[in-house]
Parts: sequence; C-alpha cells; structure tokens
Amino acid sequence: MKKFASLFVVLLFVPLIMLADSAKTLFDIANEHYNKGEYEQSILLYDSLIKNDVESAGIYFNLANAWFKIDDIPHSILYYEKAMKIEPNNKDIIYNLELANTRIADRIEDVPEFFLKTWWNNILYLFNEKQWTRINILMFALFLTFGIIYFVSKKRSIKKLGFSLSIILLLLSFISGLIGFRSYKIKTTHNTAIIFTPAVNIKSAPDDNSSTIFILHQGTKVSLLDKSGDWQKVKIANGSEGWILNNDFEEI
Repeated sequence: MKKFASLFVVLLFVPLIMLADSAKTLFDIANEHYNKGEYEQSILLYDSLIKNDVESAGIYFNLANAWFKIDDIPHSILYYEKAMKIEPNNKDIIYNLELANTRIADRIEDVPEFFLKTWWNNILYLFNEKQWTRINILMFALFLTFGIIYFVSKKRSIKKLGFSLSIILLLLSFISGLIGFRSYKIKTTHNTAIIFTPAVNIKSAPDDNSSTIFILHQGTKVSLLDKSGDWQKVKIANGSEGWILNNDFEEI
C-alpha cells in the first residue's frame, strides 16, 4: 500500500516538475536570444511563458527590456508596470520604468499625496506580497511562542515579559497581515492601464459626439474608474478624468 501511495505522489508531482523545468529552459533560451540582440525572438518566448500562466517579475522585466530595445515604449512601460506589481521595491525595475517614461509625449504632474498615504505606501512597498506573508507567519509564530511562555512560566517577571511581547507580536502580526493582503490586492487587481493609441481624445461622456476635454498619447498610465459599454472612464495623475474606448488601452 505504501508503495502505491509513493508511486501516486511521484506521478502527481512529476508533471509539475517537468513543467517547471521546461519553463526554466524556455526562459533561459529567451534570455540567450535577448543577449544576442534577437529581441523579437525573445519577446515571442517570454510571451509564450506568460500565456502558459508562468509569471514572475523577472519574465516581465526582461520582456519589457526587449520591447524597449526595439523602441516600443508602450509595451515596455506596460511590462515594467506588471513587474512592479510583483516586486515594487526592485531598483532595476523602478529605474528602467522611469527611463521609459522619459520617452513618452505626456508630462503629467502627480497630485500631491496626503502625508499619511505616502507613509503607508512607503511601508507597503518595503516588501512584496510573499515577503509580507512570511513576516506575518513569523510574527504569529512568535506570538504563539511568547503566549506559551506566559502560560507555562512560574516566574512573575517572565510571565509579564511573555504577556507584553505576545501582545506586541499579535499587533505586528495583524498589521503585517493587513499589509500583505493589500499587497496581494494590488498585484491581482487590474485597475490601471497604459494608453496604446498614438493619440486619443479623452471625452467628457461615453459618446463619440461628446466634447474632447484633453488628449493623451501612447505610453501614458491611467487609473480605471467606471465602465459603460465600449467606454471606460479614466483618471490621470493630475486628477483629470474622462472617457476613452476600451481598445485604446491595455490593463496592467
């Protein structure tokens, strides 16, 4: 019976191992094409990994670099942004995204953030989703450890220390869990997009006959708000809002 159970486990995990190995091999081949300057071939290979649900900051980052090399700035910005959602504190991604943004036509100044929101974002982007999850697990494990110390210890001083530390660690576990959940939501929620139309008229209403209130160019990042049929309401960094057609952008 044990042999059959072992065989079942092997048969279950071998396809997953083979899939992981083939993905790594394909990624390495794509990198080889990139290093040889064969950017179109590397793009096809990176894309095939993504279409097969193989996703990582490294794949998105390399794909963005390849698009940048062939001077397709909207695609490069799109994939740098996707990489940022997975590794928001990666300095290479941040630098290359800023560089790509210097190549677009629109120069939009951000609305100044409330200092508490800036503070919150700085904490949020200290680590990625997986790192925050590990921190949360560690804090909860330490909370349980000091909780046990509190209950089993005979000494008053140690009980007091165990109680105090367990309360602090419980609070830290809750906060890290909250931040980890928020990080997960940012990664999985598609509420931003990149303009792909060379120049698009932003309308005052979801209607071709409505007035144009401003114009955006390819590569510009927008936030996605309401939706109405084939139209999407968007907001840009300076707070201005308007309507565009769904085929004018790609979601991050």
